[in-house]
Amino acid sequence: MATKRTPRLVLMDEDLSVAEAGMEQLSSVRSGLKAEDAVMSLISADEIGEDSALVTEEINTVAVELTDKEARDLEKKSGVAVVEDDVWNHASGDLDENLGDIVDEDPDATAEVDDAHIVTEDNVDELSDAEMAAYAADAVNLEFDEPEIDFDEAGQAFALSAVGDPTVSDTAEMAGIDRKKLYKFIRCVVKCAMTELADAKAEDVDEAMVARIMSEQGVSGDDVSTQAIRDYITCGLRIIYAPLAWRYSTGAGARVAIVDTGIAPRHPDLRVYGGASFVPGVRSWADDHGHGTHVAGTVAALANNRGVVGVAPHARLYAVKVLNSRGSGRSSWIINGLVWCYRNRMHVANLSLGSRVTTHDPRVYSAAYERAGRLLRQRGILSVAAAGNDNGPVGNPARCPSFLAVSAVDCNRRRASFSNFGRQVELAAPGVDVWSTYPQTGYRKLNGTSMACPHVAGVAALIKRRHPSWHGDRIRVHMWRTATDIGPSGRDVAYGFGLVNAYRAVR
Repeated sequence: MATKRTPRLVLMDEDLSVAEAGMEQLSSVRSGLKAEDAVMSLISADEIGEDSALVTEEINTVAVELTDKEARDLEKKSGVAVVEDDVWNHASGDLDENLGDIVDEDPDATAEVDDAHIVTEDNVDELSDAEMAAYAADAVNLEFDEPEIDFDEAGQAFALSAVGDPTVSDTAEMAGIDRKKLYKFIRCVVKCAMTELADAKAEDVDEAMVARIMSEQGVSGDDVSTQAIRDYITCGLRIIYAPLAWRYSTGAGARVAIVDTGIAPRHPDLRVYGGASFVPGVRSWADDHGHGTHVAGTVAALANNRGVVGVAPHARLYAVKVLNSRGSGRSSWIINGLVWCYRNRMHVANLSLGSRVTTHDPRVYSAAYERAGRLLRQRGILSVAAAGNDNGPVGNPARCPSFLAVSAVDCNRRRASFSNFGRQVELAAPGVDVWSTYPQTGYRKLNGTSMACPHVAGVAALIKRRHPSWHGDRIRVHMWRTATDIGPSGRDVAYGFGLVNAYRAVR
């Protein structure tokens, strides 16, 4: 009986160039290329007989099928850093502006990110697994009722809830439109229509008349806040104060890659600027599952008086298809999608996906994902990943130090019972009963850290527009510092640094 081969990821030493080893660069699985030719030239293997290989030059990684013995033997070869399983992962704007590719290096922010993930023997067991699980269970019932105090431009203290109570569906006020001005506008529409039209029919009130009346009343029809009045502003947007943030930024020009199942190309509430597929045998980045389209809408559904509106409605969406029609994909597919993000200079990469792990030990994570994550960090790209939905340890890639891990809360700011927890969690975001776009032209309510993750990616896009030269690490640290601290003071295993706060992040 033949020994079974399974997909593996072979990570070469980082200072060993694939090109120097004489290998042809590949960005996807290529039929007909003998794996033994590729791998033998790089790692002196002598018993590999598969018909396909995948090579990612930027991170010196080869994906190939190996037996357990071949994998053990390869790990002993000179030049080989790690061999790990290529596991299955699962799905857990109108303005044409270019923010440019200049990113200021920020050694302080980079050092802070690195320091936050330093693990030593002294601190690895700060909390036992049982203690973390008990705290996470208690957080499901946490009541958050402390008023959030901020300061307006005049320096006067005010409660954010007074501007727009997250529990009240007051979309106009939350969108940043003065209540008196809005009421005056509504009264004038009725009065002016009656005065000017006399016996005319209601359909005779055309767009030009409405635009003129709005202008006379000081309400701009081009403002995203006005455009969003008829969009459904979800409770998730309210509790992170995204509509208040639109006064300062709508994410225009920020490039956000949705690394997922793809995006529905003809959804009327989405605008996709490009993409690629890394699912073998699938050439189109169009969504054939639904998950990626839902995620994309939370990031950047348009403010167009229909459907829903995203956290950053003017951000640029890119579809990076790495999961198949069943919502699953190999780590190698996802890593190649991340390399595409690197090559195409994305600003933010959203990964609402992952694979399970069985330990809270922060020293255990995927070396291949971490290598890809470090590559993106070097280019200033922020990678945001879902913590996972197993009510257990944070999964890969979110648990890797180079990825910002996001847990989920409900609209009352309580930890979602399904949300993973652990030391890796950095921010929490809404992930329960989230309405968003769905193929082909519809909308659907979904739960998961997959839904929480794009709220954070959207806030990152708002910040990128507000501060175009900021490095991804600086955006990451800034979101930590401006988050709404819920739970115990400081960072904790359920909420990280707290609930992401769009308004404070862009003020």
